[in-house]
Amino acid sequence: MLNPPARPSIGGRIRQEWFASPASSLVSISLLMALAYLVWHTLSWGVLHSMGGQDPLACRAGAGACWAVVLEKHRLVLFGRYPAGEQWRPLVATLLLLSGVLLAALPRFFGRVGIALLAAALVAFVLLMAGGFADLTPVPTDLWGGLPLTVFLTVFACLLGAPLAMVLALSRRSQLPVLRWLATGYIELVRGVPLVTLLFFGVFVLPIVLPPSWRFDAMIRIAICLCMFVAAYLAEVFRGGLQSVAKGQTEAAHALSLSKWQTLSRVVLPQALRVGIAPTVNVFIGALKDTSLVMIVNLYDITGALKLALSDAQWRPYFVEMYLFVGAIYLTMGLGLAIYGRFLERRYALK
Repeated sequence: MLNPPARPSIGGRIRQEWFASPASSLVSISLLMALAYLVWHTLSWGVLHSMGGQDPLACRAGAGACWAVVLEKHRLVLFGRYPAGEQWRPLVATLLLLSGVLLAALPRFFGRVGIALLAAALVAFVLLMAGGFADLTPVPTDLWGGLPLTVFLTVFACLLGAPLAMVLALSRRSQLPVLRWLATGYIELVRGVPLVTLLFFGVFVLPIVLPPSWRFDAMIRIAICLCMFVAAYLAEVFRGGLQSVAKGQTEAAHALSLSKWQTLSRVVLPQALRVGIAPTVNVFIGALKDTSLVMIVNLYDITGALKLALSDAQWRPYFVEMYLFVGAIYLTMGLGLAIYGRFLERRYALK
């Protein structure tokens, strides 16, 4: 039996991939020098010559970053306009919601247990944020903001958008023309307009069209619009996964006397969802970033709260530091979703 070829060392792989020829060596060296230059100047500005403290006047005399603006405005960015004396509530509510998401993401809790955990976490979040019981001061939804609002809208849109997307994907592949036309019309209509249009429709048009008894809170309308938007894009991901399942799988399931529901739930969906892991995570990351658009309809998520923080003329010159702070939060959440998506791909990959 032939022995498998030995893997090259790290140094050998670097020479093979980066310095295989004079041209590639020149490009690699140029890129490394440019990267070193960028890293050095970033460290010099952000660390070596940075300014702390709480005085914006002292920052103006420095040549580096002024991280004092983050220390001064971090509460406003993280919690928005939520009352200062009650900000422990959005902190606890966000931790509970994130804990529910992390637990539901564990493979052992997939299914009904995970959905129950997410639903309980969402209910606990809303109760803590709204108050009005157990001596908690009532806080209207127009004062919700910052990171808690971003996390809540993302989880709500993805949690309710996923089953709606599956219904739309199955309806678009249905043999019934009415279902197929309705699903296709909905998907193409929602995907054909920007999210801002849906948000304006939910905030300003629905209250005019609906009777007064149906005019529920603006926060709920915006969350539903986000859910509809996510569902339309996710439906096409699921439809692609369903189409990737060979027809012979369905025929074999029918030959084993499995019902249509058993065939769908035990044969088709597991294969379709495995194929769609990467694009599904991509849609979820897009939903996380799209929550920043609610600022346009007067809801101040973490991006909108950043705009409020920069309205202070004393700290406005240091907007770069604030955008880096908010960008780091988005990057952390986005990377977390991407890493989890790669974990699922490795776990459910075909051996």
